[in-house]
Amino acid sequence: MSEILDKSFSIKKDLIKMKPQNLQKYISDHYIFNYIADSIASSDIQAIAKEQEQCFLDITSFLGVAPSFKIKYYFLDTPELVGQLFGDNQPCNGFADFPDEIYAVYNKDIKCVGHHEDAHIISHIINEPNSNFIVEGLAMYFDKTWWGEPNAKWVKTFLQNDKYLHIRQLLDDKIFLSKSDKITYPIAGAFTKYLLETYGKKLYLEFYKYSGHQIADEIERIYKKNIDLLEKEFILSL
Repeated sequence: MSEILDKSFSIKKDLIKMKPQNLQKYISDHYIFNYIADSIASSDIQAIAKEQEQCFLDITSFLGVAPSFKIKYYFLDTPELVGQLFGDNQPCNGFADFPDEIYAVYNKDIKCVGHHEDAHIISHIINEPNSNFIVEGLAMYFDKTWWGEPNAKWVKTFLQNDKYLHIRQLLDDKIFLSKSDKITYPIAGAFTKYLLETYGKKLYLEFYKYSGHQIADEIERIYKKNIDLLEKEFILSL
């Protein structure tokens, strides 16, 4: 699971308290990577930098915006440590802390790199919509997959197994946050892909700039279709 946060001061205090003994830096064109000496991240840091620079290019080219700052990554060994920094002490693979920091697990089994958290940081330059479904949907659009399988394949599985959650429900943050991200994230990513590939980037980015709370109404205004009809079209496209 990834999360989004905006409490830089307290995170830095907690990171200092944790006192990683040999925190090192690797600087690339658009990133500052912080990692513990002799960790797996330290061994892979050049490959990590190459991957993230490509992600940066993918995201900025698509969105038409780029940060004026370098994105700072902090790689830690366990989800428990990342969860401690997030503040709820629940294991967490990674989270974005606006405006410019990402905290992520990087170990033998979990490598929290790729487009997702970078998409949160970069898209935040455009706006921060008042909907987790929309924000995570864009990040998942860039990811394309969830646990190795395409987002759309997961949605088909949910439909077949009566686990699918409707778009109108998921636009309600209380519902979205109460459900497992194993279900909500792939649906959000697949629906975002459908909107972008069917109706185009221009309309989507116009919608993404909306800062109000009537998300469903705004979708219907921009796309000139009822949410339920859009959802039917989306499901038929799978």
